Amino acid sequence: MNFFFDNNLPPQLAHGLAALSKSEPQVRRVIHLSDRFPRNEKDLVWLSALAADGPWYVISIDKFKKDQRAEREAIRRAGHTVYVLDPQWSSQLYWAKAARLTLWWPHLLQHANLSAGGVFRLPWKHTPQSRFQSV
Repeated sequence: MNFFFDNNLPPQLAHGLAALSKSEPQVRRVIHLSDRFPRNEKDLVWLSALAADGPWYVISIDKFKKDQRAEREAIRRAGHTVYVLDPQWSSQLYWAKAARLTLWWPHLLQHANLSAGGVFRLPWKHTPQSRFQSV
């Protein structure tokens, strides 16, 4: 599985989870947009370009509403699975985001193993009852 962090999240989150995921055989890559594209690259460009490597699991706070129909179509065509972080994530400080995303990561990996395409909401709140919601 390949994971791609959108530019609205710090590169260090992607790089930290990449290091932590080295013990996960199913995780091939965890990269940030800035590792492969200019930081201001348009969503439609990178969504389509990533398709050359097969489907990716995209982590983003962006709701892909700038050009919603075209972006959703690009996601569908490429077979990407997108995890959109709840709006609460935006108001959190860096270390709180890092801690919470690390807490969610094993559940996200498990969900990703069972998902092939689609858009899911990743809640801020993490409890045994917390679930990914299809968007």
